[in-house]
Amino acid sequence: MSGQRSWPARIAALVLAGAVAGCAARNLPPADVPEPSADAAVATTRVPHVVDGGIGLLDKEFGKAGLVPLVKYEPGLLLDRGVVAVTDPPGGTSLPRGSVVRVVVAGEPASLDEYIRGHWETFVGTGIDAKGTVVLGVHEGNGLPGVVEGVEKYVKGKPYRLVTCPHSRVDLEKVVVELSERRFLPTAAALTFSLSIDGYACAVQMRADLSDEQTAQLMERFGAKLVIERGPVEGRLRGDS
Repeated sequence: MSGQRSWPARIAALVLAGAVAGCAARNLPPADVPEPSADAAVATTRVPHVVDGGIGLLDKEFGKAGLVPLVKYEPGLLLDRGVVAVTDPPGGTSLPRGSVVRVVVAGEPASLDEYIRGHWETFVGTGIDAKGTVVLGVHEGNGLPGVVEGVEKYVKGKPYRLVTCPHSRVDLEKVVVELSERRFLPTAAALTFSLSIDGYACAVQMRADLSDEQTAQLMERFGAKLVIERGPVEGRLRGDS
């Protein structure tokens, strides 16, 4: 299967003759694998087989696996735009839940959301303020000027502003993975809740019908990474099994 080929070899095979677009992908640092906890058994999972599939598969497949896909777009690959060229580690690799998997996607971003998705090292996410201005959450220390200015191509003249976030998008995605494991409270297995990441608030937003004690326990555990809105939730949610 093509997804089992070593990822440098696959990138090299897909780059246009004489092009250098694949060089950055070949030289990406290793995927971030968390250190195992000394006082708890480490839950493991396997990297999904998504090579040759569309980028639209990532949230679903990596969400089920409990892994965080870190996307990099590569415009010089001999694949249709939006097709996954390679993952590092490759599909089938066993990893601790919450690990980062680097994903190379062919083509260039086609929208602001895709541009943000391809630069999670810099951006946390987006939002809209009361005046209708686009708000971009930027991780402090990673507001690279060229990357930030690149949004102008996608906002198409609309006003935007930046807010500085103390935590990275990957940090917040790992909080989503942990919450989705349903071990954060003794009653979590039966709890209905929704999860989303808000670049404006620089945090994971959770909506759930929680008691004062439960809310306090969660805030003590996750701190500023989590914003809780208390109330009932309907329908199938990201946190549902």
